[in-house]
Amino acid sequence: MGTKKNMNKYIKLYISLIILIIAIYSFFLIKKTIISILLILLSSIFIFLFFQNEFLLLAFFKLKQKDIENAKKWLRFIKNPDLQLTKNQKAYFYFLNGLIYSNINFDKSEYFMQKALSIGLYFKHNIAIAKLNIAIASIIKGNKNYASNLLLDVKKNDKHGLLNKEIEIVKKMIKQYKYTKYYNR
Repeated sequence: MGTKKNMNKYIKLYISLIILIIAIYSFFLIKKTIISILLILLSSIFIFLFFQNEFLLLAFFKLKQKDIENAKKWLRFIKNPDLQLTKNQKAYFYFLNGLIYSNINFDKSEYFMQKALSIGLYFKHNIAIAKLNIAIASIIKGNKNYASNLLLDVKKNDKHGLLNKEIEIVKKMIKQYKYTKYYNR
């Protein structure tokens, strides 16, 4: 029933606890200090992986390298986000899926970005990117007013101006939509 791919997120904590107990046993009863320290470090790796899912980290890394196919591959290892991920990790799981589908399928991208925002993204620039993608999908669907409102939120969340060029492109898209709709009547 449960494979390594579908490992329950709490198993990592149990493994960490068992390794920590062995480290304490090794330190106090066997008097092996170096082994105990190594076991404590090993235990901390499992605690880190509880809070930072390894498949999400690998997918982020692949997306940063613009290797979308491998990013998809790593995200496919997460079969059940509710069992495998914490709340914050789930938000970034959907965010990464939204980024992957942003060039392929705007409906799927919008769905994943909405889901990521509803769960709660942590960083403001990620919120801005999610809202920008939703704004683009809204323009394509013909809802320019909603897209304009989202752009205002994008500007608020983009504190460092990293998305200024993209915001201008989306503004042009809204204007083009406005004029093409007017001329096509």
